[in-house]
Amino acid sequence: MDSKEESELMEVERMDGVTIVHADERLDASMAPKLKSLIKELAQEQGVKLVLNLQKTRLIDSSGCGELVAALKTVFKNHGDMKIANPTPQANALFQLTRLHRILDIHESLESAVKSFQ
Repeated sequence: MDSKEESELMEVERMDGVTIVHADERLDASMAPKLKSLIKELAQEQGVKLVLNLQKTRLIDSSGCGELVAALKTVFKNHGDMKIANPTPQANALFQLTRLHRILDIHESLESAVKSFQ
């Protein structure tokens, strides 16, 4: 069953057993704590399959980068997995520059990220 709910400024959707978090336009020092709280809550589910959709995200600062790594660690700790979907060109450039593309599983589309869990 598919469902949607709002969490602060981020929408959470469940599709085919995968939890999708649609991030806001900014993933910066003001949004990182909100993402951290949301990921911590979602990661309580043993083996959570999580996709972070960055389609609308235009700005990611150092706090946002740090939170992406922390989120991955939090999810892994509870035997889950996390994928990144729809990164903007700016996000892709940042991931290359910071070498985060080496540790994040990045997919060009939401469909690809969801399917990668099967």
